[in-house]
Amino acid sequence: MLLSEAIEALAVATIADGRSLLTAKGYRSKLAHLVAFLGDMPVDQVTVTDLRRFVTDLRERDTRYVSTTARPSVVGGLSVATIAGRVRSFKRLFNWLHEEGIITSNPARRIKVPKVPRDEPKAYAVEDLQRLLTATAGDDPADLRNRAIILFLADTGCRVAGVAGLKLADLDMDRRIAKVTEKGSKSRKVPFSQPTAAALAAWLAVRPANTPYVWSGVARSSRDHLSAEGIRQMLKRVGRKAGVTGPVNPHSFRHGFAREYLSSGGDLATLADLLGHSDVQVTWNSYAIFRTSELQAKHDKHSPIARMGREGEL
Repeated sequence: MLLSEAIEALAVATIADGRSLLTAKGYRSKLAHLVAFLGDMPVDQVTVTDLRRFVTDLRERDTRYVSTTARPSVVGGLSVATIAGRVRSFKRLFNWLHEEGIITSNPARRIKVPKVPRDEPKAYAVEDLQRLLTATAGDDPADLRNRAIILFLADTGCRVAGVAGLKLADLDMDRRIAKVTEKGSKSRKVPFSQPTAAALAAWLAVRPANTPYVWSGVARSSRDHLSAEGIRQMLKRVGRKAGVTGPVNPHSFRHGFAREYLSSGGDLATLADLLGHSDVQVTWNSYAIFRTSELQAKHDKHSPIARMGREGEL
């Protein structure tokens, strides 16, 4: 079996096992770099030395990708996060090949995934959220839809795939509960607030009746379903219109939801449930830095030494 065949087989198995199409797409994209480096060689001929040479090449690059007619190369090496993602992908590939009995030894077993420094997640700024809402305060269908999407993202912290896939049958407007289906086709129920419910109701009153999905094109005859990519592009357009220079993407709303929840005194265990994390450790790894920032601010406010410093006693 050649590397390219193994990658496609892994992608098919990933989808068959109930994981998302995006996960399979990610494997294809990241592992294509391995094929480009090694050539499309038989998987049972790949050695640990080959994989180490690939990782070394990733670390030593001085451009982010090879220049093509579609886009020029960008000066600057690959980030640790990018390298780690490619290493995780080829480790998954060879682990799977070994589990399936396609190879008898695993050349990736001793390769370590680089540790990625944890920076504060890039959440929206509160003032930028207000600008986005001001920019979508009109009464035309596009504004009503876009405002409802922005409020739903900020109010629930849902992943964009779950938001894009919402159907009318998934909404309980009386109880203000939505059923979202996200990673791995897992469904969960998320609450939303009264202002979000009002924005949803305003959009639902004018949305086309020709589609079962909540989010669609704005023409009354539209049968289009607004995809996750469509939501991303909409946020970019509204962000430009609003003059927002900070992050305006679906995940910035997810990060912002976590930040605001923790800064308001929420606990990590409940936040994990709201975000759809299967393990609270995932929530801790991603968002504990927000709690640390909050603790620092409270310490500076209430510490006796900080108080003495403010009062000129030190």
